[in-house]
Amino acid sequence: MKTYRICVIGGHCGVRMIVVAEHLQELLRNAGYICEVTHQSLWDHPTPPYAANLVLELLPAFTEAEAGCPVINIKPLLRDLDHPQIIDQVLKHVQASFSLVSTQSTR
Repeated sequence: MKTYRICVIGGHCGVRMIVVAEHLQELLRNAGYICEVTHQSLWDHPTPPYAANLVLELLPAFTEAEAGCPVINIKPLLRDLDHPQIIDQVLKHVQASFSLVSTQSTR
């Protein structure tokens, strides 16, 4: 199975963007998902991330059509790294994506 790639998009939040990406990487690993979680500052790279399966935005930046993949707003993680609704939304999306891959590979 190919690596599932997630990109956390931020701006002036700088270090917090990195902290959020690392925290999500750890949560996903603890939940049993093998994902590559990267981060991208819009100030350095104002284009959609390359080859992402999921974009998580700390500030609105791209539509799903522009990103070429699902986009989830995760702004509440700036204040609370364990914001229950956001963490649940991300985990459910990743779980659904892994289930879809598993279903397709058993055909």
